[in-house]
Amino acid sequence: MNANSINRYDVAVPRYTSYPTAPHFHPGVTAEIYRSWLSGIGDDETLSLYFHVPFCAAMCWYCGCHTRVVRRYDPVAGYAATLRSEIDLLADVLAGRPPVVHIHWGGGTPTMLSAGDFAMLMDAVRKRFRVADDAEVAVEIDPRTLSRSMTRALADAGATRASLGVQDVNEHVQRAVNRIQPFTVTAAAAYGLRQAGVARINLDLMYGLPGQTTADVVRTTDRAVTLRPDRLTLFGYAHVPWMKTHQRMIDETTLPDGPARMDQAAAAAARLTGHGYRHIGLDHFARADDEMTLASDAGRLRRNFQGYTTDRAMHLLGLGTSSIGGLASGYVQNETAIGKYARQ
Repeated sequence: MNANSINRYDVAVPRYTSYPTAPHFHPGVTAEIYRSWLSGIGDDETLSLYFHVPFCAAMCWYCGCHTRVVRRYDPVAGYAATLRSEIDLLADVLAGRPPVVHIHWGGGTPTMLSAGDFAMLMDAVRKRFRVADDAEVAVEIDPRTLSRSMTRALADAGATRASLGVQDVNEHVQRAVNRIQPFTVTAAAAYGLRQAGVARINLDLMYGLPGQTTADVVRTTDRAVTLRPDRLTLFGYAHVPWMKTHQRMIDETTLPDGPARMDQAAAAAARLTGHGYRHIGLDHFARADDEMTLASDAGRLRRNFQGYTTDRAMHLLGLGTSSIGGLASGYVQNETAIGKYARQ
């Protein structure tokens, strides 16, 4: 792509990693409409569940997610109880017990839940829903706060895949985004999860971060593949300080411009494909023998609001504040304010 094309298309657009994009949601899809959609799901259909946990131990300046920092566990415990109630609420509305073939925990940091609360919630899911024996259970993880007890709880609850946030391994970039994460911490998390039985590991990387160069992105990519991840995502940083006020902590003068971002994305993609990973769609990379690659080759790959997926469930139910669901009849989103979500 030449410089003129880059400058022409280097404009702000709704966040492409989420679909439908934020401007397409409106209050016209009410709780009553959602209830009618749920009540029409039959036993011969399939479900996927998404749980959103909107808490973190510290705020990363690049973050664009619905989350908040907590210093005490009380708010997290209260939220876990609300999630437990929502599990019952949805299960009661469903007319039958269609099989659940995929469960994804996102955030925020889902592993901010205690091992006991995570186990309680997964147990509730299995009691109230018919979870398929081969269902994938994926959990997003901040390696800096992953404990041994939580690793064990994930494995005991049947987690099959973990997505570890890496972003960038270079200390000057980590300092610029308030996320100090030595690579040894990431490696220890990946090793511990595999030892516990959570065999499939994904890594999340980013480009376009403050102070980040193409050389930084290449070094991050080369370090990341030493952990032998099954999949990697390569996201471009979206600077939206008018929406996410903590992004004002980033010095805008240090952000790479459009051509530099293109160079970083291209260099990382070339490096990953050179390491044997297949480039899947916009921002995903997977091993040649990974199910995502096989699904792409067979024309079975899909994309939901979390990105490209092999999940073939007919309906996605979102639980937790701000969670998005996608049903055959339409899309829904829970309240984004934690307090209002809990009250409703």
